Amino acid sequence: MKKVFLLLLYSTASLFSLYANNVASPPAVIPSDIEFNRPKTFDFITYLPSTGMDMLKTSFSKKALPAWGGVIASSLLLYYYDEEILQTVQRWGRSLGLGNSDHTRSMIRAGNITIFRGPTDVGSLMYFIGDGWTHFFIGAGFAITGNLNADNRAMQTGSQIFHGMIASTIPNQILKRSFGRESPYRASEPRGAWRPFPSFATYNGDISKHDAMPSGHIMTAAMTFTIIDENYPEYRNYMRPISFTLISLLGLQMINNSVHWASDYPLGIAMGYVAGLSAAKIGKKIVGRKQESTTSSESNFSLMPFYYSNNQSTIGGFNLGIVF
Repeated sequence: MKKVFLLLLYSTASLFSLYANNVASPPAVIPSDIEFNRPKTFDFITYLPSTGMDMLKTSFSKKALPAWGGVIASSLLLYYYDEEILQTVQRWGRSLGLGNSDHTRSMIRAGNITIFRGPTDVGSLMYFIGDGWTHFFIGAGFAITGNLNADNRAMQTGSQIFHGMIASTIPNQILKRSFGRESPYRASEPRGAWRPFPSFATYNGDISKHDAMPSGHIMTAAMTFTIIDENYPEYRNYMRPISFTLISLLGLQMINNSVHWASDYPLGIAMGYVAGLSAAKIGKKIVGRKQESTTSSESNFSLMPFYYSNNQSTIGGFNLGIVF
């Protein structure tokens, strides 16, 4: 169990480090100081250029340098242990009866095109946490609830989630096609081969040979949870542990079913976090006197490296401390 607990930490370490550095995130304010506008129908599309620029500005600001250091360091460390993490997580998956295969199946089709793939067991449900449909339904839930209750905050949250899904997918696809890393189940060498900048025809003809890094599922989950965190700060003490747990389960399952390597996650988490921050700025403003939350401005998170070894395996990563 000790090894399993340590492994549960690695997939959230980078997200916590980003929160700890408060990259582009203003001090929390009480909800009464935030005014939300009713979103227009196509705001989730028309704001794409401005959000894209804001993401670039946030990502390459001086304030982001410590976060970049954390993302790069954690990616390199996880890359060193990728093969051992893969084998250990998959043994864990088999011991729990999850197996090591993806059991999502096609449920809605249009001719030969699959419209919707859904979960059929616990393992595929964990994988579905990061599926685009999951986050579409979350966004739709906020949008519908907001419309029924004339709640601009909920409507804006739904619109921002739709917007963030598009805004984050564009750079994610650019980077996937730039790195060209093999998924574990297609790996032709330990830790997967890298084929940078494949042609469009080559990439589209054999996607799993080129699209492991960064993880789109992890990115989308981080984006959605960041938007909710920004718009509902009064629920952070509940939402953050739930969000980090769900992202951890998603990350473990995608290693267990050989879709991703552990080192695919830090950059994906960082991209989702930045996209969520940028999307959450749309349609709201601080009004009146800006009030600090009762939470201390000092970081509640600590991140330390760990190393664990026995006669059977060696694991490295980060150890995390949280104060609520």
